[in-house]
Amino acid sequence: MFSQSARRITPAMVSLQSARAPVARRAFTTTPATFNTPSSPEKPSAYKEGMNQYRTFASPFAKVFLGGVFVYQVLYWTWLKLEMDETKVEKNEQAAVLEKQAREMTQPKSEK
Repeated sequence: MFSQSARRITPAMVSLQSARAPVARRAFTTTPATFNTPSSPEKPSAYKEGMNQYRTFASPFAKVFLGGVFVYQVLYWTWLKLEMDETKVEKNEQAAVLEKQAREMTQPKSEK
């Protein structure tokens, strides 16, 4: 008996569900998307219509591009700093060797 009543209710519920408005979903952005909505009542130009298609992707593209530039600059600066430290150590070692040789050459022969 329960399965028969469920079968009778199911088509009615399906028609009610299809008549309902779609469920509102949470947007991933804080600004509402504008899909080809002209700002003035006159017909927008073909250029504006084309740009409206890409407007929704401008902000994410800019964020990713600027993030990439920032990461590149940080890595470049870090690499440069490490390379400078390495050359400084090498130069200090060379200077120490040359100072030692200069001391040996300038010592009086009686101390040897």
